[in-house]
Amino acid sequence: MQVFARGSRPFVVAILLFALLGSILFVPPTDSVTINVKLTVSKGAQSNTFDQVFGKFPITVGFSVNNSVAGASYFWQFGDGTNSSNPAPFHVFNSPCMYEVQVRTTAPGNGTVLTGTLLFGAFGQTGVSLLICPTQGTAGITPVVLGGAYFPVNRAINVTMDGELIAKVKSNNGGNWVLDLSSILANNPEPNGTVYNFGTYPSRGSISFTTIEGISASPGAGAPGGSVSVVGRSYPPNSRVFVYLGGPSLGAADTDGNGSFSSAFGVPFSPPLIFSGSYQYSTVPAILGSQAAFRSSGAIGTGTQFWWWWILVIIAIILIIIYIVRRSRKRKELAIDEVAAAGQTVP
Repeated sequence: MQVFARGSRPFVVAILLFALLGSILFVPPTDSVTINVKLTVSKGAQSNTFDQVFGKFPITVGFSVNNSVAGASYFWQFGDGTNSSNPAPFHVFNSPCMYEVQVRTTAPGNGTVLTGTLLFGAFGQTGVSLLICPTQGTAGITPVVLGGAYFPVNRAINVTMDGELIAKVKSNNGGNWVLDLSSILANNPEPNGTVYNFGTYPSRGSISFTTIEGISASPGAGAPGGSVSVVGRSYPPNSRVFVYLGGPSLGAADTDGNGSFSSAFGVPFSPPLIFSGSYQYSTVPAILGSQAAFRSSGAIGTGTQFWWWWILVIIAIILIIIYIVRRSRKRKELAIDEVAAAGQTVP
């Protein structure tokens, strides 16, 4: 059976070519999208907007404002430590996460400041409706968010951790929702390597978060006066961390954009480290969960120095006493000479 008449074939070919050309010209590529951010006259106010994109990373996303102001200056922060002053920038996201995109614009002339904030979920692929960012960190200090997409609209969603209900959220009219897990994990600090499994009802699969230690250090044992190499993870990015060992301060280190630091410190020759035992590292800001420890040998290489210190103290005390006695005798001799010079008999 002949489906198309011989004379109609050129028309069919033309239609197919037009459809192919239209798909290329008018359908946006999956790895490049544009999202508007609404600006409001406020100081740090946040909107409840939650947009998302799906695609293979890296994903290029274009941002713009709904109502631009001629001649205004713009400052964008993309939530991954980078920024731009372009009025309508394109930014490349390299990993799935929930990003807080912020824009600040200053109008010319009167200097009116407008700000806007957008929660933006970059999902790895279509069909994956749960996202956790980051996938590992330190309970109690690492900011962790859980996001969902393509859920039933305007509906209560039950969120579970290891099978137990921990929160209820409500999806918006786009079927999206987001939950901050930071305080929940802070109340459940577990040893390093613990895996938390998160699920939902209605079910959209599950996703996990793995704990890692905030501090690791080497060597794990030694004597005061030596040095240790300390590595910190999951701290606030671009901030200063103060490191302590058994109470005494080792010093401070600056974290990078990922919240990590690596620094060498000297082990102070002071109590309690001069005594043998195990001492915990601690930091400000604090890290919950398991921590690194240092076992001090104490007596090795320190006992002799410790007693020499006491010997020097005793010698110093003796010299002070001798000085006081000699000065007292000198004053008495001067008093006797003054009395004799005055013609008086010294009893």
